[in-house]
Amino acid sequence: MKIKAKRFANTIVIGVSVLQWFIFLPSTTNGGIGKNVPSFNDQNLLSFSADVSKILSVLEKKIEDQQLLEKTRDKLFTLNHEQIRLIASLSDRVTKGGNTTDSDVAFLLMTALITLF
Repeated sequence: MKIKAKRFANTIVIGVSVLQWFIFLPSTTNGGIGKNVPSFNDQNLLSFSADVSKILSVLEKKIEDQQLLEKTRDKLFTLNHEQIRLIASLSDRVTKGGNTTDSDVAFLLMTALITLF
């Protein structure tokens, strides 16, 4: 009885290990190829530049230090499209919020995301 339970447990462990190997192997091999650069068509490029300009307009209103603004601008161009869209949605909240607590929290989230990404 103990031998059958032990054999069953070993079979389960081996099966789960093989399943994990099949699931995670393709993602690790693709990671070695390099960074995937998305292809931008004209509409994606326009959307990207519109989002960046939204973010920059909010940052220019809030940040007075020109050196910091330049570093932030350079950092924005290193981010991918999804990250820019997230920060742009926060910049919309800052613009619509005016001088409210919601607007301040959205701005803090923007700066944190730019710093962390």
